[in-house]
Amino acid sequence: MTLIVPVRPLGVPGAMPAAPDLRPSRARSCVVAFAELEAWQSWLDEAWTLLDPAERSRVLHRRLPADREALTIAYALHRMVLAGVLGIPAAEVPLSRDERGCPCLPGMALHTSLSHAEGVAAFAVCAMGPVGIDIEPSLRASELPQVSTSVCHASEARQLAGLREPLYSRELLALWVRKEALLKAEGIGLEREMTSFVAADGAVLPLTASTADNAGPVRLSMLEIGARWSAAVAAPVDAVIEGVWLRPVGGRVVAEPALYVS
Repeated sequence: MTLIVPVRPLGVPGAMPAAPDLRPSRARSCVVAFAELEAWQSWLDEAWTLLDPAERSRVLHRRLPADREALTIAYALHRMVLAGVLGIPAAEVPLSRDERGCPCLPGMALHTSLSHAEGVAAFAVCAMGPVGIDIEPSLRASELPQVSTSVCHASEARQLAGLREPLYSRELLALWVRKEALLKAEGIGLEREMTSFVAADGAVLPLTASTADNAGPVRLSMLEIGARWSAAVAAPVDAVIEGVWLRPVGGRVVAEPALYVS
């Protein structure tokens, strides 16, 4: 069912749209959300008011105005998604960053992840354990063959070698987002070489000792959200993925269920 939440009129200072109800339908759910950032451009000033000083500093370090605007909106939408999951105003979400720069919610048994690339953002929220999400535009596939030796484990390189273009590049991009999702769940980013592990779709992998104590394994899943994007999530094995696209429509937030886990 499509969720529509009335908000204040456009242009009211400090009034980002109220978050839709994104509370998971079951205890084992992992909520993922997606947003095309250009659609939220009219809320840029309001989005800025939600950012904390550290987020504003990261935004201001971006050289290009378009990058600063996109990051501002992505950070604000991250708070909106968490607000929808927690059932609280976005301004009250205790979102922070750990020593490695990964998003976290201090004092709460809730894990979250953020990814943004070329006009789109993806968010994941899970109470069961660490979670990671990554999204890339499908057009980026053409760039990946140039860095394949930095992405593929030896066995993956052999498996992909027999594929012809454009399938080779598409599969390489899918591999990239799965590995990025895992590294985000681990909370270590590129401290671990991508070539050091295999990341097949549907694979169940343990997390490294760098993550929280007693964290169980995660399952890597491709998220089928349309031909324009390639996205993957690393979530606890027993988690049920629930996903939506978030869109502002006439001063309202529309949360459209639109997710298929491959």
